[in-house]
Formats: sequence, C-alpha cells, structure tokens
Amino acid sequence: GELSIGDQQMVEIAKVLSFESKVIIMDEPTDALTDTETASLFKVINELKAEGRGIVYISHRLKEIFEICDDVTVFRDGQFIAERPVSELQEDSLIEMMVGRKLEEQYPRLDLPRGEKRLEVSHLSGPGVEDVSFTLYRGEILGVAGLMGAGRTELMKILYGAAPRKAGTVSLDGRDVVTHSPQDGLANGIVYISEDRKRDGLVL
Repeated sequence: GELSIGDQQMVEIAKVLSFESKVIIMDEPTDALTDTETASLFKVINELKAEGRGIVYISHRLKEIFEICDDVTVFRDGQFIAERPVSELQEDSLIEMMVGRKLEEQYPRLDLPRGEKRLEVSHLSGPGVEDVSFTLYRGEILGVAGLMGAGRTELMKILYGAAPRKAGTVSLDGRDVVTHSPQDGLANGIVYISEDRKRDGLVL
C-alpha cells in the first residue's frame, strides 16, 4: 500500500541516518509527523547525540527547540542575531529575538461580532467519516483536530468533491451544494489545500 506523508518522511530520515555522517542537518523534520512519530525521532536524535554526532536542527516549533536542542542560533531577515544555550532562554525572549520586538500578547483574542453562516454541514458521511455536523461563520477560523486516520482529511475531501458523499447535506451561503468532483468544489468557491502537496497539490 501507499505510505502516508508522515511515513514517507520517516523513511527519508532513516535513509539519511544510514550513512556514517559526522554532522546531520535536519530541516523541519517533524513537519508531517504525528506526536508519536516525533517522539520516536527525538529518541533517535538523542542516540545520535550520545554517539558524538553533531546535529543542526531547523524548526519553527519552539516547543521542539526547547525539548531537543542544547544551543540555539537565531536568524532574522538573513542576518545572524544571537546564539545562546537553550537553558538560558525563555520562550518569550526567543520570540523577541526572532521578531525583533517584544510581543505583549502573542495571540490576542479579538472580541468581534459573529458573522453570518458561511458553511453549514449536517450529518455528513462518506469514506472514513460518519455523521459529522458543524457550522462555519464569516470571518471565523474553524480548527479540525484528530490523530492520523481519524477522518480529518477524508472529511475535507468529501466537502471538496475529491471523495464521494454517502449522506448528509452541505450549505454554502444558504444554498445547497453538491460536489461530485474537485471541479464542482472549485465552481462553488471551495478550495482544498492538501496535506500531501507533493503528491496531491498540482494546480493546472
């Protein structure tokens, strides 16, 4: 069967580790990995560290920097800013070095009035998805969470028309929408940016 994007990433990492390298550069290695896969990778990194290999770990995820790194080097706009032991840093001070200013509140909550209904999904079912309902309002960001295989991607493919809908209704701006294909999704103003953009993200 086909490997998931996370499995492909793990295979690529395993191939690199098979070489007797002295320095290993990892550029966003956990970008497509689950928490379990990330934990496995960190275990391998610690083993490589114990063997005396040098590792350059590039990541925008600050939690990972504090968990796995000993020292951190910060660049901003292509310029070297600072190098510090991780033990001497707090997350706020690292963010300040990265952005060049102090952030009073990283993600301020805006008290905005709720807009009109934009997308309403009722009792949607299809491959890997059973009886899902939710409402998305204008100007709202709706998060969809779950482990790999929980049905997140399958749900979005059904909405877009890349997977068949077995039951349920979809309403966009008050009108019923039926998507039998990605072309139908695009025609109705629904765009899908895939998880595996290397394989599924071709735009013609």
